[in-house]
Amino acid sequence: MLHEAGGIPRYEDFPDPVAGDGEVIIDVRAVAVENVDKAIAAGTHYAGATYIAQFPAIPAFDGIGALPDGTLVGFGGVRPPYGALAEKTVVPHGSYMPIPDGIDPAVMTVMASAVTAMAMKVAAGFVPGETVLVHGATGVAGRPR
Repeated sequence: MLHEAGGIPRYEDFPDPVAGDGEVIIDVRAVAVENVDKAIAAGTHYAGATYIAQFPAIPAFDGIGALPDGTLVGFGGVRPPYGALAEKTVVPHGSYMPIPDGIDPAVMTVMASAVTAMAMKVAAGFVPGETVLVHGATGVAGRPR
């Protein structure tokens, strides 16, 4: 849990979220803490107010978890203060996608970059000699470091 922008998150008890109309509870299984998560927690990212709207707050805005029926999903759009590093978080209906059977949740958290690269090579049908523009590959949504 984070008690101030730029503070050090620490483990502590926090009440479970309650889903409102149009929301669903996610049982979090795995989260990759990325540079953007660190910048949001530090209060230096432009989207920080969206994900850390109040303190105390639980950092991280996306991850892998299970719906109430057990379906494994990738999720985003968490409702503050229940970030993805919580045991349970709450997201709007539709802010998740099913994960194929047999993929470990921890492995899936790092697949976004790998899937993008694979899609450019395989699904897009690129052939040797073609060029791809990768826009915003600096990390943290193109923010200079």
